[in-house]
Amino acid sequence: MSVEILPPLSASVHVKPRGWKSPIRLWLPLFLLWLLLLPLFLLILPLLLIACLIFGIRFWKSLAAFFGILAATRGTNVEVERPSARIFIKLH
Repeated sequence: MSVEILPPLSASVHVKPRGWKSPIRLWLPLFLLWLLLLPLFLLILPLLLIACLIFGIRFWKSLAAFFGILAATRGTNVEVERPSARIFIKLH
């Protein structure tokens, strides 16, 4: 499997409250989230197929587009700055 088509597998979260000397650093394993969502996706897949047949949408192209968008979130950086804290999130 190529790296370009993998969804983000982990996230680094850094929270620096105002007045603290060092930030809080968390590593979140997103691959566990994907494992939990896999059964739900398998249940929704037949409904998606029926909807694609009804509306005349190509099933495999819509799946490829969905996974392409999901894989494109890899490498995303989010920075939020509030008066009380700064938050940095990076998807790996």
